[in-house]
Amino acid sequence: MHPHTHTTDILILGAGIGGYETFRTLAKLFRRYGIRKKITLVDRNNYFTFTPMLHEAATGSVEPDHCAIAIRELVAGTGHQFVKAKIERIDPKKRLVRTDQGEINYETVVVALGSTMNYFGVPGAARHTYHVRTLAAAMRLQRDVIAALERCSTQDLTVTIVGGAYTGVELAGQFSDLMWRDVKKLYPGVNVRLRLVQSGPVLLPDLPERVQRVAREKLAAEGVEILVNSRASEVRPHLLVLADGRQLTSDFIVWTAGFANIAECFLEKQHCERGRVPVNQHLHHTRFPSLYAVGDIALVMDPQSGAHYPQLGEAAHKEGQYAARHIVAAILGRSRRPFRFRSAGTFLPLGSWFGVAIIGRIVFFGRLAWFIRRTAYVLFLPGAMRKVKIIIDWTLHRMSHRYVVDIGENQL
Repeated sequence: MHPHTHTTDILILGAGIGGYETFRTLAKLFRRYGIRKKITLVDRNNYFTFTPMLHEAATGSVEPDHCAIAIRELVAGTGHQFVKAKIERIDPKKRLVRTDQGEINYETVVVALGSTMNYFGVPGAARHTYHVRTLAAAMRLQRDVIAALERCSTQDLTVTIVGGAYTGVELAGQFSDLMWRDVKKLYPGVNVRLRLVQSGPVLLPDLPERVQRVAREKLAAEGVEILVNSRASEVRPHLLVLADGRQLTSDFIVWTAGFANIAECFLEKQHCERGRVPVNQHLHHTRFPSLYAVGDIALVMDPQSGAHYPQLGEAAHKEGQYAARHIVAAILGRSRRPFRFRSAGTFLPLGSWFGVAIIGRIVFFGRLAWFIRRTAYVLFLPGAMRKVKIIIDWTLHRMSHRYVVDIGENQL
């Protein structure tokens, strides 16, 4: 495809949770109100990834491709378009976006480009660790773990997870389930050792103390070795070096220690704040009303607390809905109330059949919390067939074993 320039009315950059929800809501409202404006959705991949489930894909609880759906399937029949392109630069003054496929002029743009991995300057971390932030990365981890299990069918296998927040704890729970339910049966000669390394004094530092304690006790009971106050200082091939000098050998080192903001990759620095796009209570840029931002890349302040809203999938989903409704209200000459994020709750799985649920001030644990979390994820997942496939995966996983087919690179 040769670079070219075209024009659209509403341009959405990024087809993650926030970007897709903006597109879906806009398309629905345009039909309802008979608005004849063109929406263009742009992403460097041609598929939507439901990122909250990637740690399950990485450990075989669901098949990796069931976490993804072709964007063209989601766009088909809406009368709008998708463009596969890599975003290079956004010029809000000219209302112009430059991509590797050409330039796009817009009337209104919604920036939903997310965030990226943050290795905090730790030498070797980017090169010698795995992560589960993208579908490709989750599939690579799953493939390599299965291949390693096949190679060392009578040896030890060590997995070290760096980062004790949500993703690290969820991944540790999934790996512990994999170890006890599947490895013990399918690879009886393999002894899997799991470590969870946290730089601070507690796991899940943003959650109540009771949840921190239960999470640690549950993971420890499942055989996870937990190291707190253990900051990574260097990563070498199969070796994690801690700040106090300890050296931990490991077959797999998985980095979940944080993510970096990327707004300055696309916008001039003076239009950004803390690496994100500063927006007001209507989710458009404080200087450019035609530029909205949602999801991880948006810096949205809670007017009551003065803190910024969290970079979570739930927040991205609600911000996408609000941005779409605000754009439609502006087209129709109507006003809208300011955006307010109210979380429906926090749901955290801790291995097989056990979870944590925090709804308001109510905290409960066990199978009910685990089930509520899975139900919520299915409801958020786009595409009816995708929901069915995920439910089938989970059901078969409970009845048999995880997905452990070794499709090596030489067979691709």
